Amino acid sequence: MAGADRPERSASVAQRVSTPVSGTVLGALVTYRAFRFLWLSSVLTQIAQWMLQVATAWLILQLTDSVFWVGLLGFAGGIPFLFVAVPAGTLSERLDQRAILLACQGAALALSVALATLVLAHWVSPWLLIGATLINGALLAANNATRQAMLPSCVPRQALQNAVGLLSAGMNMTRIVGPSLAGPLVGTLGVGGTLLLQAMCLALALVNTVQLPPSPPAGRITQSFLEGLTAGLRYVRQTSVVLALLVLASVPTILVFPYLHLLPVFARDVLQLGPSGLGLLYATGGSGALTGSLFVASFRGMRRRGAVMVTMIVVYGLVVSLFTLVHWLPVVSICLFLAGFLGASYMALNNALLHLAVDDEVRGRVMGLYMVTWAFMPLGALPLGALGDLIGIDRAVLLGAMASSTVCLLVAWRVPALLRLS
Repeated sequence: MAGADRPERSASVAQRVSTPVSGTVLGALVTYRAFRFLWLSSVLTQIAQWMLQVATAWLILQLTDSVFWVGLLGFAGGIPFLFVAVPAGTLSERLDQRAILLACQGAALALSVALATLVLAHWVSPWLLIGATLINGALLAANNATRQAMLPSCVPRQALQNAVGLLSAGMNMTRIVGPSLAGPLVGTLGVGGTLLLQAMCLALALVNTVQLPPSPPAGRITQSFLEGLTAGLRYVRQTSVVLALLVLASVPTILVFPYLHLLPVFARDVLQLGPSGLGLLYATGGSGALTGSLFVASFRGMRRRGAVMVTMIVVYGLVVSLFTLVHWLPVVSICLFLAGFLGASYMALNNALLHLAVDDEVRGRVMGLYMVTWAFMPLGALPLGALGDLIGIDRAVLLGAMASSTVCLLVAWRVPALLRLS
């Protein structure tokens, strides 16, 4: 069987399953200590990432006055995921997962301190920001792939949807907290001061990661690294539902989600807002995303989750389309909230269904592929940014959103088993 090289980890699944899960929406956080530390570490890391994204995007826009450069910065953050996430997922099946997380977060902390120092010293340039973003993207890809692979070792199978929903809620809460902090901080302390505070968030994430139990492989690995990687890719290709779930995660991420990277352009050029206004736009979308994630976490007995997920993807594209057509701030705010709700809900459902559909033996490699889909958001920012320079940023995002809804409907039509997943 593909992935037979990976033995079970030392943690006793039977023991985890026997532990009762709290009936509240916070069940996994209340019940499982390891998940609490994983959740806190992930949230703090992502707050830091949002602060970094807002600060550097605003700085490069000020330095270049170009939509293309903003898109290029997003591209630089995403391209490492294509080359790092899957190998990192494979390594997570072979090495201590906690050690991988510690190494990634420690290196990201050092990078943030160095970048803050250079910005404060006025030794910054657009290309320096691009280089730092490339390195940070590689570290984030390895961190996120390992975190996804580690999740089922922290909670039992029956608590996975709740845990995925809570982790998604935490990630989307950071979309409120990170930009809400970064926008005003950039306006008051400057980019350098904001990056120093961002580094403090990474330091706190490290403290929580240290509290996680070690998670080394339990036995000997029989396949080589390359053989294991190839076996994981073959497994995905031969498992139509898993492949379709990955495609449904990818299409909106590359065609729609990049609007988040281009919000600085909408804020300044379309809505005439400054850094604080930009932070408010991010926070509005983040509020919707948080609500959507908690919605998913609270419905353990949801039926036909596959059909619900596909519907959300299609409507998500339509809402973002409306966002590009109406430039009145109250309507923009409603659209951003709904887009956040729908985007977070469908991604949380997609993640939960993928965890349940995939075999344990190849989980690290498949979740590495799943993290590759997140690379498509900043990767999509580059062509959308270039197209935005030609036809306008609103028209570019509109075309991407409509194409996403159409393609996802076609995928659901080709793989009807998706609609029956529950």
